Amino acid sequence: MQQFQFNIQAKGGAGKSMLTYLQALKEQSNDRCYFVDFDSSVKSSLQQLRFLQGKIPSRFATMSLLDSREKLDRQLLFENLYELSQKDYDCFYLDFGAPESDQLPSLFYKDYTIEEFKDVQDELNAQFIFNVVIAGGSAYEPCTHYLQKIVLLNRGLFEVNLYINESSFAGTPGLIKELIAFSAAKENNVSVVKLYGDFDITTAPHRSILQKISEGKGMEAFQFIEKIKMLKELSKI
Repeated sequence: MQQFQFNIQAKGGAGKSMLTYLQALKEQSNDRCYFVDFDSSVKSSLQQLRFLQGKIPSRFATMSLLDSREKLDRQLLFENLYELSQKDYDCFYLDFGAPESDQLPSLFYKDYTIEEFKDVQDELNAQFIFNVVIAGGSAYEPCTHYLQKIVLLNRGLFEVNLYINESSFAGTPGLIKELIAFSAAKENNVSVVKLYGDFDITTAPHRSILQKISEGKGMEAFQFIEKIKMLKELSKI
């Protein structure tokens, strides 16, 4: 059974592409995993996943989900999922941009039902997993509003995981506890809570790490202390 992991969050800059990068780094040597940049806006994954591009067999692609009006096209979504399912890979990591993430819930409110989307999953003999990214600071309120929307829409039909962008919660550990408590409530049907991205830009090693991430470097580019830090981050996801 193939697995599709949707990295989603309607608030831009929350850390979806950072999560996708860490997932790709963790799976760098696993040629059974495939990564897709669905982000029509900043295309961070196109830049940050350079270390996967040009591989044989292919490990990375960009795809569009928006029509000429910049609206999420359900037919494009289903066609792309079907096209991916025909590829000989076990797991697909899908980086949804803010526009695509923002319109995903309305797709099931207006055009389709979440039950029918589950039928698509079953027809493809696949497992769909939604990874909702949460950032702190001024992004916290819109991020958690989006999380609540996804949880209410999902009603336990799909696995929903919560990924907390740890560095954005500096000085507000109580908000992380709040998120963990929300996720623990049975009625919210959140499967897993994970923290990631604990990088401190005030330290030289972490600045170097973030620079290499922005340049799309693979694991071989990280040396000594940097590599130890990256392995610690990968163990968390």
